[in-house]
Amino acid sequence: MGKLSSFFSKIPFLSGLGGKKKSAKSNVELQYDKAINLMENGNAEDAVEIFEKIVDIAIMDPNYKNFGTDALKILGELYETGKYSNCIVDVDLNKATQYYEKYTNLSKDGEMIYKLAQMLLDIQNFSKAITFFEKATECGIKAAYMNLGSIYENGLNRIDQYGNKSDFVVPVDYEKAMSWYKKLADMGDTKAKAAYDRVDYASQHTDSIEFEEKDKLYTEIAEARRAKGKEPKYKAIDPARLQYQYTYVHNQIDGYIHKLPKDWVKTINSDTDEEYYAPSLTYKDFAMYVSYDSIPRDSKKTLENYLRYCNDAFDEELQLKAYITEYADGICTTFYHKEMEKGIVTFAFYQGKRLACMRFVCASMEIIEQYEEIIFETANSFAFVDPTLVSDQSLNRKDNQYYSEALYCYYLEDYEGAMAAAKQALKLGSIKASYLLIELYYDDDSPYKDLEKTISYAKQLFDATKDPDLAFLLGNIYDQKMKDYMKALNWYETAHRLGHRRVAFYLGRFYYYGVLRTKRDGIKALEYFKEAQANGILEAEAYIKDIQELGNEDLQRSVETWERSVEAGSGQAALKVALYKQSQVFYIANSYEIEKAFLEALGLGSYQAAYELGKIYQQQEADENYRGEIKSIKYFEKAYDNGYEDFDKDNLFKVIEYKAGKTSDMSKQIEFYMQSAKQAYVPAVKKIVEMVAYITPNIVDLYRELCEIAETGDDSAIISMNMLEKKYTDLVIKQPTSGQKVIENKFFRLCVPKESTAVINDEGGTIKLADSVVEFAVAEMPVSADQEEDYLKIYKLILSEYLPDENAEIIIANSRMIGSGMRETKNNVHSYSILLISSKNQYLFKLSSRDRREMMMFKDKVLEIAKSLVETGEIYVATEEAKKKIGLSFLLQSNDNGFLSIGKAE
Repeated sequence: MGKLSSFFSKIPFLSGLGGKKKSAKSNVELQYDKAINLMENGNAEDAVEIFEKIVDIAIMDPNYKNFGTDALKILGELYETGKYSNCIVDVDLNKATQYYEKYTNLSKDGEMIYKLAQMLLDIQNFSKAITFFEKATECGIKAAYMNLGSIYENGLNRIDQYGNKSDFVVPVDYEKAMSWYKKLADMGDTKAKAAYDRVDYASQHTDSIEFEEKDKLYTEIAEARRAKGKEPKYKAIDPARLQYQYTYVHNQIDGYIHKLPKDWVKTINSDTDEEYYAPSLTYKDFAMYVSYDSIPRDSKKTLENYLRYCNDAFDEELQLKAYITEYADGICTTFYHKEMEKGIVTFAFYQGKRLACMRFVCASMEIIEQYEEIIFETANSFAFVDPTLVSDQSLNRKDNQYYSEALYCYYLEDYEGAMAAAKQALKLGSIKASYLLIELYYDDDSPYKDLEKTISYAKQLFDATKDPDLAFLLGNIYDQKMKDYMKALNWYETAHRLGHRRVAFYLGRFYYYGVLRTKRDGIKALEYFKEAQANGILEAEAYIKDIQELGNEDLQRSVETWERSVEAGSGQAALKVALYKQSQVFYIANSYEIEKAFLEALGLGSYQAAYELGKIYQQQEADENYRGEIKSIKYFEKAYDNGYEDFDKDNLFKVIEYKAGKTSDMSKQIEFYMQSAKQAYVPAVKKIVEMVAYITPNIVDLYRELCEIAETGDDSAIISMNMLEKKYTDLVIKQPTSGQKVIENKFFRLCVPKESTAVINDEGGTIKLADSVVEFAVAEMPVSADQEEDYLKIYKLILSEYLPDENAEIIIANSRMIGSGMRETKNNVHSYSILLISSKNQYLFKLSSRDRREMMMFKDKVLEIAKSLVETGEIYVATEEAKKKIGLSFLLQSNDNGFLSIGKAE
């Protein structure tokens, strides 16, 4: 194949995901969230430690496989690139490959296996690289065949830090190279076929142009050009100053010759499928690409456009200038390619209807000078010569000329030109043109879109090639476009029989959704989905889970049971079916059918259905072109009036505003807004603050509920609490009860039991409760937290550190006094420690006892004391160095990026 591979990749996967409610988070998920938070705050060390523990769990327990694979991808990217989110580490490709290898053990992802093979090649772990390239071919990654062929065609040497090559580690083996190229060529790949022919020729011949012949050839070309009055205009390199040895590349099929540094190799760019030359298979900083084209008489290509086309630079501003060498006429330019983020020096040459482009791609503009000799010595040597080998791959053939012209026009979205050239190429016998015609008839953007013609050309081409991609395309058209599932099944099964790797997923969907006369078949669906999963199709995992969640129940029988329950009047069953249809789980349903299912569930008494309908209509009404009736608010109101409780914050506020607008009774309005405010919805809290002048029992209750929400990790609750505190100051400044007394220093005051014995100074003190003693202290704040966003960052860090810990609890005294409580047992001493952080200082409390029961008895008393803390506004500054390393200072570190990160205390 290899023809228009990007075209076949356009056929999308279809998803049955979404719509399912998540269960409460497991500890693994909490730890994963914590690690992500650490990454966002620049703490790589602790995040890596947590991710590695998650990976260990995932390896042991498949229920956590997705968390494990996600963690491994993050770890791999972190050490591959040196950064992830706000974390920066030293690039370590050895570590990165270890993480990616673990990922491939958990998930047979062909693309990742191929990426791992490339990275192993980069770090010169050749034996493993070859192993993983071979595994990638088993996953259907075509580029891996080319890599293996290139490895054995050129051999592999280790290269030291100075660029010196060792002896061959993997020797040149033309037989193995041809074997890998042939496997791909037999699938119809033209590049592999050309590579096979090249190696086959090289295995039987020495250099096709000996040095004496080369000198004679170049001399003849130069003399002929001088006779025509050609005046050279190029940058010459002094032969006496050449640092590199050169050999010659002679393309005998298309007819051109140029120099190449000795021992350079030809390899392939896996992203673009282009071949290029480089110092070694693993070298990334400099690459040399050579393109050749021969254009038909009526071609639309100009030399400048050809140079832009080869460099994908139609949007770049280029300073072009003439470049006339002893052997060829052309143009050249140097520029920075913004999208590629590379420095490029490029030349385009022409001779009659023949074109060629040499481009030198550098990792940066700065290193262009380093390779100046190679760039200009190679470009200056380019010459067109007469072809000496006949091949159906020759770009000088008219069928290939018109096919190349068609691709060029298609690239420029000149569909008329592409169609005319493709048809001409087809008349001249180009099979590749048939693929392009199919794409022109299938492409949604093409004015020639015609499914019948797509099918006709695809069938004819399939009969000639037996290409499984074509069988899959035909199946997909009958499946997705024409809904003729029996014809689709036949083509999908043909593609499956021919080894197509994606098609098992689509066959599984047929039995999952029951689109055939045989209806749903969970056993067959599961079999196909598991095959797709083994082929690296990750989308299959959700479908597998859906079927497995049914347990031993038959899929079709389960669906029929739900539908009978709906017919019998079960609103719960009707809602279940509607939600499944909305999520495309076990049902394929369009928007009308989904709406109808929810309306039926509502009619049977499910008021969640009213809420879901409200969201459906809300989405329709969000379209700027929508001109119909506004129905969403009416359905939200119906759900609200009938006691539906699981509103999202935004829509609860909308329905409450709607209902509040219907009454002039302020007490009723406050009652409405209070419901939304109790979900920590900031606009609702703002309304309460505007409407309620003084603190009331309802305000106190609201504040208490917001505090509880804040302890679960909702930062909007912290923002809402702060709004209330600014309006109702008594919420923060707690007065002592009849059983309490006040102790204070210059920084804070506390309410403590009257019967306690307290000692306090400006550093802290002790409170004696029966036989137990509470120690407390003020400590310096290690960071500035004057702005709300700074304080929220600290809040999130405290959450990420302590929320997943079973021995810890989040403590919210007020919106600017948050922290944690931690239970610990060490050397038979039980303790309960509290850390509270304000925007000015940090405060620590510790209760210790050898009697665990006594410690637990006074734990709530200590918590009450800590929450009574009121600051005076003074800022504490530690005078002793040791006192600067307690409390929050153990948790907060400032890295090079200025982000706060959590670090563990020793």
